[in-house]
Parts: sequence; structure tokens; C-alpha cells
Amino acid sequence: MDIFSNIVRVAKVTVDEINKPESYVKGEDFERYVSTKLFPAEKYELLHQTHNYTTNKERYVDESKEPDFKFRSKINNKEFYVEAKYRKYYHENAIPWCNEYQLKRYQTIDKDIPVFIVLAVGGEPSSPDELFLIPMRNIKYTTLFRSFLTKYSSNLGQPVDYRVLGLK
Repeated sequence: MDIFSNIVRVAKVTVDEINKPESYVKGEDFERYVSTKLFPAEKYELLHQTHNYTTNKERYVDESKEPDFKFRSKINNKEFYVEAKYRKYYHENAIPWCNEYQLKRYQTIDKDIPVFIVLAVGGEPSSPDELFLIPMRNIKYTTLFRSFLTKYSSNLGQPVDYRVLGLK
């Protein structure tokens, strides 16, 4: 590639990054937190990660409808999905975390392979104030109340112990 082609490529990447919606930036930051801090490579093999904003903007990849990650525990060899959701605030002591069709899709996937929702509230995506790890089988609604979430509180920034997942 010649220098001009490289300059054009760098300019396109820069413009795409500048124009990326803030919600996608925060989502990608939180996904990085989840994959590196909660499910690190030393303990979990990354089998799948949904495509990013730039890829899907150009041509949507249908596989992006799956949860954000699919991991395999290196200790017990069990596979599971993780959907990462970051929210800045509670709204009247509740968090709307998905829409109806996403809920149904995650429930369907959960019948074959366990799905866990990692929900963070407050702080920053890379350093949330609260963190919850919720088995999809226990979720029935698109909005989760604080009173429900407290049962699923998780250690901030600490790798998830595979035993907490309850995978058999």
C-alpha cells in the first residue's frame, strides 16, 4: 500500500471513531471490562464476541444478535454466554436493561447454553459502582428492580469464580 492509501485509511478510522454514538463507546468500554477483568484469558477461553459498531454499521452481521460473549471455563470446560449491560443511573429504583425481543431471544438461547447478564450501574464503564451477575433463567422482565438485583451483587473488578456460575 502506498502512503496516500494509508492516510485515507487512518482518516476513515478516525472519522468513524469520532462519529460513533456515545452509547456504543460506553458499551465497548464495559465489554472490555467484562472480558478482561471478570472473565480473563487465564481462566476463560473466549469462543465468540459480537461484532463492533463499525463492522455492523457497514453491513450488519446477524450473529450480533447473540449475547456479547461466549466463554468456556478452563477449569471445568463448561460453555456459557454473557451479555454485558452498563447503565449510568437507576430510574425510579429500576434498570431497563433490554427490550422484549432481546429478552425472548436470550431466554431461547438459555435453554441450550446458559446465559448470564452482567449489569453495571453507576461510575464509569471501566470502573462501575455496582456490578451484578444474573443467570438469565432468573430473569422474566425487561426492567430489573434494585430489590431483585441485590441478590446478584458481584465483586467489582475480580474474576468470576466458575463455581458462582453453577454450571454442571
